Amino acid sequence: MRVEITALGFAYPSPSGDRAVLRNLDLEVESAAMHAIVGKSGCGKSTLLNVIGGLRTPTSGTVEFRGTPRHRHRTAMVFETPRLVPWWTVERNVGIGSEFSDVRRSLYDRLVDFYTSHVGLGGLGTRFPATLSGGQRSRAGLGRALAHDGDVLLMDEPLAHLDALTRRRISIELEALLRIERRTTILSTHDIEEAVLFADRVSVMSSGPGPIVDTIEVGAPRPRAATSTAHPAIRSALARVWEALESS
Repeated sequence: MRVEITALGFAYPSPSGDRAVLRNLDLEVESAAMHAIVGKSGCGKSTLLNVIGGLRTPTSGTVEFRGTPRHRHRTAMVFETPRLVPWWTVERNVGIGSEFSDVRRSLYDRLVDFYTSHVGLGGLGTRFPATLSGGQRSRAGLGRALAHDGDVLLMDEPLAHLDALTRRRISIELEALLRIERRTTILSTHDIEEAVLFADRVSVMSSGPGPIVDTIEVGAPRPRAATSTAHPAIRSALARVWEALESS
């Protein structure tokens, strides 16, 4: 599913006047691509994902989805804070998107087991969110979005609360899974190395309400998540992203 964003604007209303967060933003994300968005804190990365996901209505411009749907839902979202239902178990939180659909129980169980194990929570399915660490709750949120089966996967700092070893393992498994499922994926992150190692393209947002500063093509071969940043294509992309950030 291709995502086309044209002249997008969004402003939060306030008594002293609307506060613009996004303004005149254009972005194209190719079908089945892994696309990262980086920018300084407060530039509107999370708001952009919320608008794409239909959680907020733009004040101007359009977000359009082009292509033939391959999955049951248009979008699925990984939030920076997991937002798990506290009185539901891990496995029920992961399977929430399918629980209210017509998926057969046997298929539902296999789906939940598959995505729970892929985010490193195998054996913890009967636990409740309050008994999990922050990193485990983040992994449950990621598993829930993957199980939701959306054509476009939106991820807002999905690995931010994980330790370095878990982050590396989840990154490797996530890249492999997304290549197989061919979902269009948009990642918002503060981690420049994570963005470059994950994405086919990295878009740098302006620090104030405004357009995308630059979109950098990452030419390194895949699989990429375990690739060293010493790879020439990775080094080149990192340098271009930093340059765009400094000019934003």
